[in-house]
Amino acid sequence: MSDVHLFDIRPALRFTTRFARYGIGNKVFTGPNPPYGALITYYLREKPDEKTTVKIQILDGAGRVIRELTQIPKEKGLNRTAWDLRYEGPKLRRPPSPEEVEFTGGPHGPQVLPGTYRVRLIVGEKTVEKPVEVRLDPTISVAEADLRAQLEAGLRLRDLISATNEALRALDSLRDQLQQIERTARDRLAEVPTELSSALADHLKQVEALQNELARPQNVPTYMTGPRLVERLGGLFFAIDGPNAAPTPAQREYLAELQQEFEQKIGRVNQFLSEAVPKLNETLRRFNVPTLLPGRPIERPRQ
Repeated sequence: MSDVHLFDIRPALRFTTRFARYGIGNKVFTGPNPPYGALITYYLREKPDEKTTVKIQILDGAGRVIRELTQIPKEKGLNRTAWDLRYEGPKLRRPPSPEEVEFTGGPHGPQVLPGTYRVRLIVGEKTVEKPVEVRLDPTISVAEADLRAQLEAGLRLRDLISATNEALRALDSLRDQLQQIERTARDRLAEVPTELSSALADHLKQVEALQNELARPQNVPTYMTGPRLVERLGGLFFAIDGPNAAPTPAQREYLAELQQEFEQKIGRVNQFLSEAVPKLNETLRRFNVPTLLPGRPIERPRQ
């Protein structure tokens, strides 16, 4: 056997799970169920060092990488992990806490369509591949066009969530920079000029207002303020992604409404980044204090 070996992968079944009275099923089990998805077993002759990249890529029929698994076992001998039959999830505003990962499993991408995919194991400079077939639950009847419509909506929502979180990361950075500039000004200047302090305070309020349009403030329950854009996008994603079916007419209409809201609010964020921040930087230079780094405008996903 070679230094790196990827074993043949059994066909994986795409099916919908639901919680019953005592979890997934209400029978007494004598052992744990296998992980959902495609079980990937591989062999490493030696344990790779920390500098060696060990990851698994999932490729679609056109050879595009649709998922990358990086948190996988890499021990000497046999290793096993599972691909949950999903695309890459949305980019997040901040890394999830261990509790969030344990409860939700981390960010979810849309489910893949039934078909043949390729699993690529990369260990340093060595690469091995195997095919894996994804089959649909034979107990359900659904048209391929419906599943494709579901996938298209899921990918669209995933990309909208990613872009919204990118905007939130940019605003988080500006908020932190503004607060740091306030501290720097107090340290460097005997007295902070009113014009400078007012400009910093005003722009900090604008940043927070933009943040609160995109996401619910931290530590504020949803029932007090209602979901904001990123929460509504996430809620619709899970509603559409749950069954093996096409989006309903109401869901399609809601997605169109959220798309319009996204365009308006991301437009305001980009306007702030391209117009308000440069003007504030002119004021900051006059007072010889550090300036802001706004970053690039937020790119809108292709429709």
